[in-house]
Amino acid sequence: MLAYNCSPSFNWKKKLDDATIARFQRELGAMGYKFQFITLAGFHALNMSMFELASAYKETGMSAYCKLQEKELSSEGQFGYAALKHQRFVGTGYFDAVQQVIAGGTASTTALEGSTEAAQFLHQ
Repeated sequence: MLAYNCSPSFNWKKKLDDATIARFQRELGAMGYKFQFITLAGFHALNMSMFELASAYKETGMSAYCKLQEKELSSEGQFGYAALKHQRFVGTGYFDAVQQVIAGGTASTTALEGSTEAAQFLHQ
């Protein structure tokens, strides 16, 4: 099986037109390329979005962050975006449960129970 890195170092728009770019991966697949990667897409997406947020924050302060949060809230309901409730991804609930097991159910320093996060995000 063949693999191809759709390199982010290649300036796609400078070298190819929109129609060619749109069919590029299908054509690679037809040639036997079963694994197609964009190895640095996350790096570029994360850094560009943080650059945009920092630039907007410089201009409008907390309003810039609130705009991002509103976009997340909208995307959650509309598209199933799940990262708004980041506690799911970082394991807070899991580690609270582990702490309770170790403490025999008497731990008073868990992160979620009684927190503002629990009130806002639990089972929504």
